[in-house]
Amino acid sequence: MSDIQNMSMRLNQLSSQLAAAGQNGRMDEVGMIVNELGGIHTELQYAQAAVTPETSSAVRQELVNCRMVLHGMMGAAQDIRTAAAEQYRQVLGENKTMFEQLDEAAQQSEYAQAYQYRQLFRQMDQVSQQLHQLDGSMLDAGYQMERAQTAGDGLNGAVAIEELTSSTDDSGTMM
Repeated sequence: MSDIQNMSMRLNQLSSQLAAAGQNGRMDEVGMIVNELGGIHTELQYAQAAVTPETSSAVRQELVNCRMVLHGMMGAAQDIRTAAAEQYRQVLGENKTMFEQLDEAAQQSEYAQAYQYRQLFRQMDQVSQQLHQLDGSMLDAGYQMERAQTAGDGLNGAVAIEELTSSTDDSGTMM
């Protein structure tokens, strides 16, 4: 199994965990997801270095699959973020201004539920940022692989064409 395929499976697992975290509001899971996405980003860089022109087409397709999962996760993160913001406003109602003026310890003790929703909202920002960075890196990696493969193909083609066009017959006329 390639490194990129492994990343694809891990992204699918993280996508499921993100959906579950959104449903049950478990912030510890969201923190783990942020860390895992950072690890996948690092692994992508190593995997990209190991790609050869022969494997780049299959790897690029896996990157497309990974990016599709990432886009689904981006949508889920946005949905969780929106729901957390709505719940935050709903829980606080008219007390929102007063809540925002309190220090963090007072917010957490006096308005624990609102504090949790705000934390979840902030964590979804972190998740979204990680997802967008990883998506951009995967897009760049796929583009670089495509360029490397095209340059390799183009070079082979140029040599073959040059060999054909530079031959001459006995009279010195190009063939």
